[in-house]
Amino acid sequence: MSFHRLYVSCAFIMGLFLISISSSNVFCDEGSGYDLGQLVVTATRSPQPAKEVPSVVEVVSRHDINETVGWDLSQVLKKNTSIDVIEYPGALSGIGIRGFRPEFSGITKHSLLLINGHPAGATNLSTILMDDVERIEVLKGPASSLYGAEAMGGVVNVITRKSRGPIRGSVKAGGGSFDTWYGDANLGGNAFRDLDFDLTASTRNQNADMKLGGDHGRRPGTTFNIGYGSLRLGSDIYDNWRLDVRGDYYYGNDIETPGALFYDDRQQSQKDIERYGGSMHLEGAWGKNKGTLVIYASKESNDYYKKYQYLPSSGGYVPVSPYHSFYSEKKWWGTQIQDLYKFMDRHDIIVGFDYQSIDEESKSYNQDGSRRAPWSPDANRKNKAVFTDTIWRFLDERLIVTAGLRYDYFDVETKHTPYKTDFHPGSESFDTISPRMGLRFNLNELLNFHTTVGKAFVPPTASQMAGYSERMVKGTTMITRGNPDLDPETSWTWDGGIGSGVERIGLSSDVTVFFTSVDDKITAVTRGNVSTYENTSDAGMAGLEFKIAWDAGKAFQLGRRIRLFANGTRLFYSREHIQHEGWRDIHNVPHWKVNYGLDYDDGMFNGRILARYIGKRKDNDWYSPGYPVITYGDFTVVDMTLGVTFKDHHINLKINNLFDKYYYEKPEFPLAGRAWYLEYRWAF
Repeated sequence: MSFHRLYVSCAFIMGLFLISISSSNVFCDEGSGYDLGQLVVTATRSPQPAKEVPSVVEVVSRHDINETVGWDLSQVLKKNTSIDVIEYPGALSGIGIRGFRPEFSGITKHSLLLINGHPAGATNLSTILMDDVERIEVLKGPASSLYGAEAMGGVVNVITRKSRGPIRGSVKAGGGSFDTWYGDANLGGNAFRDLDFDLTASTRNQNADMKLGGDHGRRPGTTFNIGYGSLRLGSDIYDNWRLDVRGDYYYGNDIETPGALFYDDRQQSQKDIERYGGSMHLEGAWGKNKGTLVIYASKESNDYYKKYQYLPSSGGYVPVSPYHSFYSEKKWWGTQIQDLYKFMDRHDIIVGFDYQSIDEESKSYNQDGSRRAPWSPDANRKNKAVFTDTIWRFLDERLIVTAGLRYDYFDVETKHTPYKTDFHPGSESFDTISPRMGLRFNLNELLNFHTTVGKAFVPPTASQMAGYSERMVKGTTMITRGNPDLDPETSWTWDGGIGSGVERIGLSSDVTVFFTSVDDKITAVTRGNVSTYENTSDAGMAGLEFKIAWDAGKAFQLGRRIRLFANGTRLFYSREHIQHEGWRDIHNVPHWKVNYGLDYDDGMFNGRILARYIGKRKDNDWYSPGYPVITYGDFTVVDMTLGVTFKDHHINLKINNLFDKYYYEKPEFPLAGRAWYLEYRWAF
């Protein structure tokens, strides 16, 4: 990456400032980044001022979302926060937080995804679009004491719009590179005095294959058609009681997946994705109590169609007519009940109960359409939990102490699975306790100190505990058997940092160090012809996180945003202990990742330039004998947004990968080169 190009681009946006300095437009700051005066909910499961939260929280505002070149959750997260993301062509992506490997499939991960505080019911972040999102909160560090399973590296909470007052809305249409066309519409406000709503609909079509960076040509098999819709209805049903009901629907039709470059164009596939969900939130206050009841349900399904077949006589993969090869389905439903009690008018005591049930089902098909045994058995996981979290305020609320504890009980079951004759259903149960404590001291307006320590866990899968399967390998029956004595993977994390925030000069910053130790990692162990799973491995992560932002427009009272920002993570180490191999770096995790840029808005002209640097990473070369470990290179990718507003009319030019960098987040799966999109939005 030639950094002088970045400086030239920054100067260009600064030029917009000089051109518009005489503009009479009144700038209205929508907020951006982590404002110490705003409320955050993810760190305590209740709205709390950011200045009272000991945990590290990154907030992606609606302004940040609008200025980002991207349309789904993974693209917005990787360009605005310092978490790890792997994105594949073909609507597939996953995340990792604080040194954990990014994960994009299955219900058992090391980071937790929420929508409005409840489990999102989605394993693929590419299916979470940004059209109705108000903000995103990223909680760093263990949160199992609040949310239970998977919240080991951290939690991502997607918070959607709740419009009140006069009805407002917008309509947007755009298009650009790779014959891409898209549009969305949203409407929200009070339809009646006691009924408010939000309605959103969008579609996006990429009709031509994407072009790779650096004159590497086009990548066949990368077109897609996706759409999204959501509806929320809300009402103040009684004094201090409110009800919100929300549903959303995502579809992806004829999403092409190109396969690895190693196979050229011989491993092409396509898929259809469908995800829908619904929730009911009931909140009420009485006396010193504030209670919440949430009921949610969702379903995610994938249909895969192969366009290839492996023929040993032909030396590998050959193209065939598309056929339905695989179907997977996951269903979630659950409830959350909690009460916040205000103790001595200063302290908060939160108690609650969670229940969740997850069903997994899959089907596999032969080329002639007949059924065959799927790789994994159908399964169910049920979880019941009770928790408490407390927030104590001392020294005129300058000293904040938090403490929480959660008890989880799990039932996991593998079910009878049609056509899977090499398998015996089974069930097992286990429980675990997760504590957490935190402390924050606001020394003065300028400085604060914060620290947390907590335990988190990731449960074993149903197959790892209760599965049984057999397969013949050269005349020998190889058995894979679950281990009913498996314990959950557990971790302890300590972090501590120093923060600063001076609202009147637009300055905010934070530097945090963290150390994580993971015990009882679950690994596959083979003895003779029997494979099983055991808690035999360990892992450890340590690093430094930082974020800093300074709004020169606010500091010098210029009536416009001129905001410089940066955030990143420097890992000291991220490693796991592999049996018989020793310690090794966790794959697909860079030791350096940094986002930095400039954001400008004066009410008429707006612009953002963002650079994203990802350091070197390691992975297995899955296309060479023995799967050797390789190191793949670092990269810097720059995006730019330029816009102009005339009253209610907005025109934006968005450029992805401005300098046409050839890069990938996963070897063999490069992402798009330079792409531009021009869009028009009418707000009313």
